[in-house]
Amino acid sequence: MSQTHSSDDETDFKAVNRNNYQRIQEKVEKINYADGIADGREQSFQSSFDQGYADGLKTGIELTKLSAFYDTLTKANVDENLAKEHLAYKEMKLAKATDKSHFKYLEHQSEPLSIVSEKQNAYVDNLLEHCADALHTTTNLFKSQGK
Repeated sequence: MSQTHSSDDETDFKAVNRNNYQRIQEKVEKINYADGIADGREQSFQSSFDQGYADGLKTGIELTKLSAFYDTLTKANVDENLAKEHLAYKEMKLAKATDKSHFKYLEHQSEPLSIVSEKQNAYVDNLLEHCADALHTTTNLFKSQGK
């Protein structure tokens, strides 16, 4: 009888172990799935942040370059051509570089990041082209003179 009892205990023990193993396996799978989702989100957010940062930096630098240049000119004696361009710059009434009107992601939030980035870069390029047409001497000063 002790052998039968022992066999039943062993069978019960194996069944409990199988059930425990199965529950642990399911929990581990859920945890790994959640970790995978979190890692995927983190990578997606990081690449989105990196792209937005690069776009914002380009926009800010390019726009601030002109305003800083003309702010410096007001304190200096400049030739007539630069003085005319300074007036033309003032008449352009460009918003500050940090103004949200310069950042196209606000207008295209439902679109993929690559499209928003393309539109942001196109906006900045068009604005710089407009500035280059109106402020020829000034924008030439900012161009690289490399060979």
